[in-house]
Amino acid sequence: MATAILKEIFDIELVRTRDLEVLSKLDIVYDVGDGEFDHHQNEKEYRETGTPYAACGLIWRKFGRDVLKFREPSSPEEEIEEVFQSIDAALIEGIDASDNGLKTYRTIIPTPNISSIIAGFNPPWHSDISEDEAFNEAVEVATATLKNTINQHISDIKARAFVIEAYNNRIRPELVILERNYPWAHTLADIDTENEVLFVIYPRGEEYLIQTVRGNNGAYFGDRKKLPLSWAGKRDGELCAIIGIDDAVFCHSARFIAGAKSMESILKMAHLAIAEPEEVVELPEDVAVHGFMAAIKKLLLSKKVVIRR
Repeated sequence: MATAILKEIFDIELVRTRDLEVLSKLDIVYDVGDGEFDHHQNEKEYRETGTPYAACGLIWRKFGRDVLKFREPSSPEEEIEEVFQSIDAALIEGIDASDNGLKTYRTIIPTPNISSIIAGFNPPWHSDISEDEAFNEAVEVATATLKNTINQHISDIKARAFVIEAYNNRIRPELVILERNYPWAHTLADIDTENEVLFVIYPRGEEYLIQTVRGNNGAYFGDRKKLPLSWAGKRDGELCAIIGIDDAVFCHSARFIAGAKSMESILKMAHLAIAEPEEVVELPEDVAVHGFMAAIKKLLLSKKVVIRR
């Protein structure tokens, strides 16, 4: 990833070596050599969050703003800084944590991350692929990941004014209607401090979608309100019959997103979903307790929880 960052602004010729004589002749040395961009010294540098820097983070700290200015030369400094910090938090810090031995992927549901994906390019013991060839393949994946992450965060910022305008012009407190498929979750989480908005409508292709708003931070902890249970997993004619429209397309079985072919129909779906009484799902006590205890057991076994008196 450090190499991918540098390739965004430099035409580099990469040399992978620990030979001190060779290193002394290079313009930028990282991850080896005990210099500015190495992290193998005993005295590490740490972020304010407590996460130690690795070579990737040290390179991003030095050159990340230049990467963003090169990509978005007309962006004001405050936007560049915001994107720089958000990418460090969303992508780079996790790589640094992993590179320093912190096992960030040990969750209840094992989830691959960019570090584990890139590590998968290391040639297995029975492979004839050279390390340099594998490294270059990994850089291609890192480059695509970096570019996508930058694009997503820039897109968030460029869409912010449109999301705020739609929020301020709501026809109902529970519903935001967007003119385009703007990224809205992070902005809405910041501005909807009273958690009023339950659903967001936006166009996608030839359809209109209604999507639930997630928990208080806009991304996690479940939906503020799910779409009606009677819609779950239904499509086309069957869903049309339930709702009373003729152009319904689908409703996801998890009830967080549904679609129709017209704005009129998606608005009717929104009003029905808002009016639908809240459902109370009660699990049998033994099932609820068993699930809770199983989750606690996994956390303890993963050594992610420390219990102190």
